[in-house]
Amino acid sequence: MFGSLSVQSIDVALVMKALEPIWHTKPETASRLRGRIEAVLDWATVRSYRNGENPARWRGHLDKLLPARSKVHKVGHHPALSYNEIADFLTALRNHEGVAARALEFLILTAARTGEVISAPWDEIDLDGKLWVVAGTRMKAGREHRVPLSAAAMAVLEPMKEIREGDFVFFRREEREAALEHGDAGGAQADESR
Repeated sequence: MFGSLSVQSIDVALVMKALEPIWHTKPETASRLRGRIEAVLDWATVRSYRNGENPARWRGHLDKLLPARSKVHKVGHHPALSYNEIADFLTALRNHEGVAARALEFLILTAARTGEVISAPWDEIDLDGKLWVVAGTRMKAGREHRVPLSAAAMAVLEPMKEIREGDFVFFRREEREAALEHGDAGGAQADESR
């Protein structure tokens, strides 16, 4: 959008031109884009590559030109599975083959975040101590998180150890290749999240 323009020439009109086409249809993406533009222009100001107010700032500026994200798009959360349906769901899940099914089962059993599970390296898992120590660098709060592993969680990990192909617990080269072959880049990049 800004192409080869100097940072000094970026103004409100250009920022709006970048944001307006996606503000109503992809509000999360648009908000992140706005934040990144603001950060780059702040950096350029501190380095004396531009002067004046940041045309991408939200408070007291773009908030007067664009509706708040909460008014543009209501987040529709998926309904939670009722606790009395978990046993049947896990039974059905165990009938599915593949690493993705095992990762989901482990996620449910540990109440961890998706990114923590799909990016879990083997060196965080203490099989003998039945403990998963998630590094603080991978945690949203930035602090180490210790997860005691139940017998059911250990039952997920044991077969994963037998088919281990690398540093990550829930990673299989053949599934990555199959995902890439079918154009599922999101699934193929699961091991690279965070």
